[in-house]
Amino acid sequence: MEQTSRTAQRPHDRRDSPRVPFRFLARCAVDGEPFEETRGDLSIGGVFWGTSHPPHGPEVEVRVVLPGEHSEIHARGLIVGRRESGLHVRFTALGTDEELAIARYIDEVGIGWE
Repeated sequence: MEQTSRTAQRPHDRRDSPRVPFRFLARCAVDGEPFEETRGDLSIGGVFWGTSHPPHGPEVEVRVVLPGEHSEIHARGLIVGRRESGLHVRFTALGTDEELAIARYIDEVGIGWE
């Protein structure tokens, strides 16, 4: 019975934080690899990187500019999941100020737990 109720949950019920659709730059953390602009999801815990190519390594670098901000947020993350449409990345290096800025942005766009 427990298993049935767990599988019946919506995917966002398993997430640690709300996510919003977003455009950002991402690349595998490999010397010389170019950043690619991508559409995905942004949360304070990580991103979903919509990419069609397989990763070249387990770590990712992400660059984000929030609307109304002038400075770029730089973060590192670890690939924690893969789908045909992209990669799930959990931030492993993100400053407190940057994390708070992302949280404020998510609150401002009004997306959160239902």
